[in-house]
Amino acid sequence: MMISYIHQNSPVHKIDARVKILYLLFLIFLLILKQSLEMLAVITAVVFFLYKASGIPLYKPFKDLGMGWFVILLPIVLHAIINSGIFPGVLTSLFFLNIFLISLLLVYTTEIKNILQALVFFKVPSEIAFAFIISIHFIPFIQQEVERIRISQALRGYISTPFSPPFPLIIPLLHSSLKRSSQLAISLESRGFDSEKINFEVELQMGLVDYLLLLLLPVFLLISF
Repeated sequence: MMISYIHQNSPVHKIDARVKILYLLFLIFLLILKQSLEMLAVITAVVFFLYKASGIPLYKPFKDLGMGWFVILLPIVLHAIINSGIFPGVLTSLFFLNIFLISLLLVYTTEIKNILQALVFFKVPSEIAFAFIISIHFIPFIQQEVERIRISQALRGYISTPFSPPFPLIIPLLHSSLKRSSQLAISLESRGFDSEKINFEVELQMGLVDYLLLLLLPVFLLISF
């Protein structure tokens, strides 16, 4: 399963990309400033509700996280080692898990071209916006390459375990990624691409629900504090 846009006709998919990004930043802002069990529980419930409303099965992001689980579970291990108790580590892990889930929901429910339009609308420098979009676009390619490399190494007799050194996987992955990046750069240059002159075939249009969500955002902010 790949981390990419999933076509659905859900209410979450129909929300304007700019509104989604604002709410994404709002939820991350709350997670950072209000690091409490109550806030984590509320935001976790909201995230689960959004996945339910989007029609995307909750097991998909958990499966797609891959190496992200290392980042999520690491605080629990560290807190257990330094004898500060597992509970603070669990809170930190839930913090990272929610950030991953919220970010993945944006990717699952928003087309890449709409995310790019939203970033340009928010005056993000075009080079940064385009680099961000390219990085999202490369995620499925990297996932496919990892699986291909694992299968190739298994056919050659290499036995991989959870404790195996990562270098046999990382080195060929870096090689294929750099090769793909070079091909993309040549393709863009041959077409005269200029990140400063990006034209969109269809402009983003906000609907009634989008304006209502924008009006509710300051209300949610006041309630949270």
